[in-house]
Amino acid sequence: MKQDQPKPTATASARADAAADAHLRSLDEIMHRAVLASVLDPTLTIDGYGLILQASDSVETVFGWKPAELSGQNIRILMPEPHFSLHDEYLANYRRTGITHILNLTREFSVKKKNGELVDCELSVARTDLPGGHPPVFIGSFRDISARKRVEQALRQSERRFHAIFDQSFQYVGLLQPDGTLIEVNRAALEAGGLRREDVLGLPFWETPWWTTDPATSARCRAAVERAAAGEFVRFETCIRGRGPELLSIDFSLTPVVDDKGAVVMLIPEGRDTTELKRAQRTETQMLRALATVGESAAVLAHEIKNPITAINVALRAVADQLGQDHRVILEDLSSRMMRLERMLRRTLSFVKPIDLRFETVDMVDAVNSAVRLLRPVIVKAGIDVRMSRANGATRVQGDRALLEEVVTNLLANAIEALEGKAPPCLVEIKLAALDHGRIQISVEDNGPGIPESLRHTLFQPYVTTKSRGTGLGLAFCKKVVDEHHGSIAVGVSTSGGARFELTLPQVQPLAGSTPAS
Repeated sequence: MKQDQPKPTATASARADAAADAHLRSLDEIMHRAVLASVLDPTLTIDGYGLILQASDSVETVFGWKPAELSGQNIRILMPEPHFSLHDEYLANYRRTGITHILNLTREFSVKKKNGELVDCELSVARTDLPGGHPPVFIGSFRDISARKRVEQALRQSERRFHAIFDQSFQYVGLLQPDGTLIEVNRAALEAGGLRREDVLGLPFWETPWWTTDPATSARCRAAVERAAAGEFVRFETCIRGRGPELLSIDFSLTPVVDDKGAVVMLIPEGRDTTELKRAQRTETQMLRALATVGESAAVLAHEIKNPITAINVALRAVADQLGQDHRVILEDLSSRMMRLERMLRRTLSFVKPIDLRFETVDMVDAVNSAVRLLRPVIVKAGIDVRMSRANGATRVQGDRALLEEVVTNLLANAIEALEGKAPPCLVEIKLAALDHGRIQISVEDNGPGIPESLRHTLFQPYVTTKSRGTGLGLAFCKKVVDEHHGSIAVGVSTSGGARFELTLPQVQPLAGSTPAS
């Protein structure tokens, strides 16, 4: 016969319940330790007096303390001054009044590591009320934000550098979203319009005060923004509203900025103030027109005067032949003065006429040789030694052969006249040399008395001369011819202390594989 199983007693049931409770508590403890071991942000549990009850394993990674080293320590061990000295008072005040400014909030604090270094953290503190009448505990979670702080600091420095460059530019510069919304503008643009940033930021660019001179200008700006937003670089000249009633002339451009996928992410508007340049150009144009009118009038006047002077000169010579020697000398002097006036008028007529250039390839060696041949009789008679030297390189230019030969002849004649009455040796050196950037230089030097420094800066102006018989138009005419050839002419001092004239002209570039003409 099957025997009946004994029923469990009350004592056995109690032991089973106790074992189950112990197992659950052990499981809770294991899970609790697992959380403390795995949480990334340092987490501490403290009592109402600031004693650390538990610490997560991450306190060692971030703060350098082992969890066991912190257990039983006052939380203020992690605090720099003044919080280190005041924290116990904070807690006493909370226990007394229940008022706190830290619970359930996230605040930034500096935490002192074991080695004394400070680390920036975000601290969140929560209160936990325990069952069974136990006093509450407080759980603090620390998040290391040092890396974020460094990034923020770098961003602030980058922004300061950006604004230092952005605001120091004298150009008008801004930043637009692709839809045309103005998101930044530099100081120069604001000052030009007498505006503040808050007056314009956030507005469509074409609705900002600069562009509201008239509907057509605003519409043109809007169309330009649409084109730039599609990836096109846009540039045009326009007028915008300035600080006062006068409009500003600007050279305006819009540059699209694209990302690595080619999408337009930003537009850069830029304005270059050309108001003064336009005003100067208008003034220059008016002056040139006035000078042209004066030149035309002078040419007519000179032509009208030249014929009577010629007739008077012929009459003076006819009368001189019938007078005595003394009177003849007076009339001869008067006749020579009239002839000099006639030459000056002839030169003036030549000077005021526009130059009609006939371009061809001119070898400046040939031009120098031609000038020397033309003046050979004067050179020989004066006993002057004329030397020509040529450095390596091409000496050809594009220009008017006759006019360039006249310039060289004029410079050589000036050098010869400067040596008049000088004791030997009398020397004129003509040097040709190829310069950098495709230009050649012809210099004419003499060992005469030189040109006073006070006259050098005006020597190429009309009617300025150092010679008693000069018209003062020769060098002015030379400069006019050289300017028309896009060259330059200057005066200085030769190595011997005399005058040195430097003529610089654009050089004809030889074709690839060709040999420069000798």
